[in-house]
Amino acid sequence: MAKKQRTEGAAKRDLTKICAFWSLAIAIVLFVVQLILNATIGADLGKFANLCTIIATIMLGIAIAFPAWAYACAKGKGWRIVCIILLVLYFVLAICGNIKLG
Repeated sequence: MAKKQRTEGAAKRDLTKICAFWSLAIAIVLFVVQLILNATIGADLGKFANLCTIIATIMLGIAIAFPAWAYACAKGKGWRIVCIILLVLYFVLAICGNIKLG
């Protein structure tokens, strides 16, 4: 029986699946830790809560970045430029939008 060869497209889909799975898992762990600490301590966790939210948001952004890029590449150069702009905006806003001042 011939050995089945893996295509480049299959390798990219595997990377997307791996990133999506682990990003989701890490984000859930961070949300649960934040929830448990907030419930047991009963106080505002301040910077730790901000850090957990930022990390979880970035991890989920990584999970959506790969399929979004694959979609944009299939559409053409203009779509790739739009995708880059959207991804940069997402990550900047994910960090800046979760920082609480004061």
